[in-house]
Amino acid sequence: MAEAPAAAGASTGEPSSATGSDDGADRGHLVVADRVLQRIAVVAAREVDGVAPDDGGSGPLGRLFSSGYPAVEVDQAGSRVRVQVDVAALWPRPAAQVAGGVRDAVARRLGELTGVRVDAVTVTVRDVVRRHPRQQQEARVR
Repeated sequence: MAEAPAAAGASTGEPSSATGSDDGADRGHLVVADRVLQRIAVVAAREVDGVAPDDGGSGPLGRLFSSGYPAVEVDQAGSRVRVQVDVAALWPRPAAQVAGGVRDAVARRLGELTGVRVDAVTVTVRDVVRRHPRQQQEARVR
């Protein structure tokens, strides 16, 4: 029995002989978990100058005394994502400058590391805090 030729553009599981290359379009897709996107966004936000560090430490007591910021929520649809980031800013940094830096850093890092299309990053400055005297001394030493 003779096989019918594959239709143009149909996937046969082998690289297309017409082009001689495999562009990866027929191999499937990557799903990045929301939790992974959240962790990347938190790290990116923490690296922005003017974002208050989460000074609670680790463990149960650290979580008790932690500010909880940056906090991230992710809404993902396929390869597109919208992100909500809540941060605490350091006094006397301008809140708009801190929020803009967080927005840019989160969008850039998510795109670089996961390949998702970031449709929107909304940043809310939920608190403004002063550095602790110990943190101010450390900042001067650097």
